[in-house]
Amino acid sequence: MKIGIMTLWWSEDNYGQLLQCYALQKYLRDMGHDAYLIRYDRRRDFKLSIGRKILKASNPVKLYKFLKRKVIDRKERRDNPRNFEEFRNKHIKQSEKKYHSYRELVKNPPVADMYVVGSDQVWNTCGVPINMAINVINAYLLNFGDASTRRISYAASFGKRKEELDSKFISGFEPLLKKMDYVSVRENSGLEICKLCGIDNAKLVPDPTMLLAPDMYRVLYMDKEAIKKPARPYCFLYLLGNEFNFSVHAVYSWAQSRGAEVIYVAGNMQQDRYKKTYATIYEWIYLLEHADYVITNSYHCALFSLLFEKKFGIIPLYGKSEGMNSRFDTMFQLFGIENRFADIDLSVLDNNIDWQSVCSTFQNLRNACKLDGIFR
Repeated sequence: MKIGIMTLWWSEDNYGQLLQCYALQKYLRDMGHDAYLIRYDRRRDFKLSIGRKILKASNPVKLYKFLKRKVIDRKERRDNPRNFEEFRNKHIKQSEKKYHSYRELVKNPPVADMYVVGSDQVWNTCGVPINMAINVINAYLLNFGDASTRRISYAASFGKRKEELDSKFISGFEPLLKKMDYVSVRENSGLEICKLCGIDNAKLVPDPTMLLAPDMYRVLYMDKEAIKKPARPYCFLYLLGNEFNFSVHAVYSWAQSRGAEVIYVAGNMQQDRYKKTYATIYEWIYLLEHADYVITNSYHCALFSLLFEKKFGIIPLYGKSEGMNSRFDTMFQLFGIENRFADIDLSVLDNNIDWQSVCSTFQNLRNACKLDGIFR
């Protein structure tokens, strides 16, 4: 079966984004399907009114901070390439055409027997009002292509809790969700939002990164030149630029008290004064797997910590990003572990995890996904 995947894929420094894209495609191709990434880039489809642009530009402090982050981020990317594009070209089959808008998807739709949207936060409108995100919503609810093409979501995420949504959001999603052949989400909060949209039979399914066994990630770095592992114990710190209320300095102080060093990888314009490591995908997997401790605010980094049986702590998100913590709530429940949110003393890293139970859960999730027959 020919399967076109609609997901997030274009980042040059968000490792989880690219690895979830890789994992779903590999899982489907290993099943014998001709799965490929539909290269739709939603960034131009978010429309801000002229008034909102002027309002944003009229706040000199916010504008200065934003532009400063952009300039620094571009310079860091230019000076420290992480070779994400190389990874995509080698490991992910992609559509020849790159779609820059929903209109292009409608005009020249990708050919497939099935469209799959997911995983990751494909249904997060990023704070943009519904009327300015309508093209993105139509694209990620698969409102294009031949009527005979089956349309499903796999582990899609809203990136929000239902309390954060208004009636306009629901009315924007409801009619298109009801047209889909199968709806599955990644979080319990997603099930609640689906019910608000009149979808009572939505399923909770694992993120695609969970569907691959650890060895399927290890093989990615096996043929690379030796990646140097520090001689001393180390803490792998991976932070994305979402808002959080936590001192990065506390991580360094804690590591020093343990006689460990810190290897710090950042993404999504996370900036501070501390030295960073600009890892490739292969190096990121290797460094995470061989770490003594992992501290992160990233959902996928936390998942890989479970996959590789690491002592890990999660820095919770804050402010406008707080709703994204629902991802972690579902993770804790799914694996039957206590929450791993980190306080300033980072004592959560010493809390034990029943790794045998975690391993069994991973296997049960993989088996259940195969038995479900979603992709048959």
